[in-house]
Amino acid sequence: MKSKDYFKQFDIHFGSLGFGTHRLDLEVNDMFFEKHDIEDIIGGKVHVRLELERKETLVVLHFSMEGTLSSVCDRCLDEISIPAAGEETLMLKIVSEPCESDDENIVFIQENVHSYNVEQTVFEYLYAMIPMRKVHGETGNGTCNPEMLELIEKAKAKPTKQEDSRWEALKQIELEDN
Repeated sequence: MKSKDYFKQFDIHFGSLGFGTHRLDLEVNDMFFEKHDIEDIIGGKVHVRLELERKETLVVLHFSMEGTLSSVCDRCLDEISIPAAGEETLMLKIVSEPCESDDENIVFIQENVHSYNVEQTVFEYLYAMIPMRKVHGETGNGTCNPEMLELIEKAKAKPTKQEDSRWEALKQIELEDN
């Protein structure tokens, strides 16, 4: 699937939908994360079920997400697969005059706008699912790379460096007090 066609799925054309509830299915894959290019998420496959409730001056978007995200293990630096699941709600309020919202879950849209792109919204929801600490067996599937763990243990066992002898000569200098 071409990139341009893939990203069209995130354009929600609510203006052409009748009042009531509608269901859309969005598929997030590696192409999505390549575009957003951040180091915390290197890939993934997530199914997003979007239930859209269309009213006269309000569109309520219920996001249900389930799948896996790929990241880098903080301990061994190998790829780690992290389960991703969650639900979020976003409200689009249709208004006659442009205005800003203080609530991150409410977006004001002018009445002449009939579609809304949810790509950035989905990205932010998925990004929030990545834990601060990503380690095999703790937050994701699999086990750490044994070779890397061995190198870490060897590095811990090395004695600390001796203090640089040049500093000793400087410590001998007596400064007069004013």
